[in-house]
Amino acid sequence: MSTTHHPPDNLRRLDALRALLAEHGLDAALLHTLPSRRYYCGFTGDSGFLLVTATDAALYTDGRYTTQAADEVPPAVAVIRADVFAAGARRLAEMKIPRLGYEEDTLPIARFRELEDALASTALVAARELIMAPRLIKDAGEQELIREAVDIAEAAYAEVLPLVKPGVGERDIAVELEYHMRRLGAEDRAFDIIVASGSRGALPHGIAGARPLSPGDAVTIDFGARRHGYHSDQTCTVFLGEPSAEQERVYRAVYAAQQAGIAAARPGMAAAALDAVVRDHLAAAGLTAEFSHGTGHGVGLEIHEPPSISGRGDTILAAGMVFTIEPGCYFPHRWGVRLEDMVILEAGGGRRLTTLDKRLETAVLPD
Repeated sequence: MSTTHHPPDNLRRLDALRALLAEHGLDAALLHTLPSRRYYCGFTGDSGFLLVTATDAALYTDGRYTTQAADEVPPAVAVIRADVFAAGARRLAEMKIPRLGYEEDTLPIARFRELEDALASTALVAARELIMAPRLIKDAGEQELIREAVDIAEAAYAEVLPLVKPGVGERDIAVELEYHMRRLGAEDRAFDIIVASGSRGALPHGIAGARPLSPGDAVTIDFGARRHGYHSDQTCTVFLGEPSAEQERVYRAVYAAQQAGIAAARPGMAAAALDAVVRDHLAAAGLTAEFSHGTGHGVGLEIHEPPSISGRGDTILAAGMVFTIEPGCYFPHRWGVRLEDMVILEAGGGRRLTTLDKRLETAVLPD
């Protein structure tokens, strides 16, 4: 694993955002989310906002983070101390910005009202999709960090898999996974690890509970690591002993649908069309109702980010995008199966970033 973290080209990223602002008639953008701040200026603190104009960029943060910010952000980005959000908003008012883009889907209503009060002469324009657009294509440095996060998570899974046996609690497996990922170099788990066994496997987001594993269980394990801000995401389903004929049929159908999705992914393809490939495979197996969520989602500085690989996904896929393909089938109060891999889209199609073998033959564990 690489031990050298190469800092991103923040100035190139800021220029890309400025070009989009000009194209959409915006004079500036206000970025308040941690992933956006980190992507565009390198700041990893959890408080503050970044203002990007046609010629300048400034990070507003409070006294707890000004030293950290000075160390992390490039010299071209000014660091301005503003102890409360309203103080920063009043500074923006002095700039008399005609049209200001902001991240509308995550800005708290109290913060929005502070902006409205301070910027009475400024038009506030919802611009989350525009601000997110450069992040859709992962550069070489981002791809390397995602690969490192994958490597860490998979190495931890290999160490913990022998613990997946009857009598061991779901939560114990999740805790061991998190411990080993951190020991191997993760800064954190990517999300709340899912270990869902038996009837709890029918819960697509059934986080690890106290239930002990039992002989004959199907066990869904959804896990990932975070490395320098970048995430990995992968799901395996294993069986404690030989699966039933029904479980085998469903597992093979989910695996075939997932492999078909990976093989079909191409630049220029609509995200909804890729979702349809996977969904149609499961429908042909008589499993339409059992697949109750989208096929996948983008992964990067956020564990769930565009593109959305679903029936509502209107993104046209492009080389450099990283996303999951994760069909699943769920049988309420009985069991479930989900298989998930991360894919990077290249000129010739999709390439798996996650490497664990998910054929049924590898999913049957001793009971």
